[in-house]
Amino acid sequence: MALVDFTARVLDTLVREVRWLRRGAILLAGAVVLADILKDKGYSRFAWDGIPAFTAIYAFLGALALIGLYKLIGYGLVYRRPDYYQRGQDERGADGHD
Repeated sequence: MALVDFTARVLDTLVREVRWLRRGAILLAGAVVLADILKDKGYSRFAWDGIPAFTAIYAFLGALALIGLYKLIGYGLVYRRPDYYQRGQDERGADGHD
């Protein structure tokens, strides 16, 4: 139970301090781009590895594409209107029988 309480406190703190969380994420992303720019070109295996910040930009665009795909799947297959279950009851009657 202590682990659950600790996790709840951490999540509450993150929600309250969302500004710092956002700044930290932007700072981390900037550090990754900077590291990609400053890395030794000897580590390049492919032609696109030599393009500065290519990996970071590619990963960001890939994450956006996955989020879009998951939203399409969610709205297309999972999402139901708020009155979805009530519509079936209206057709059968209030007691749920024909």
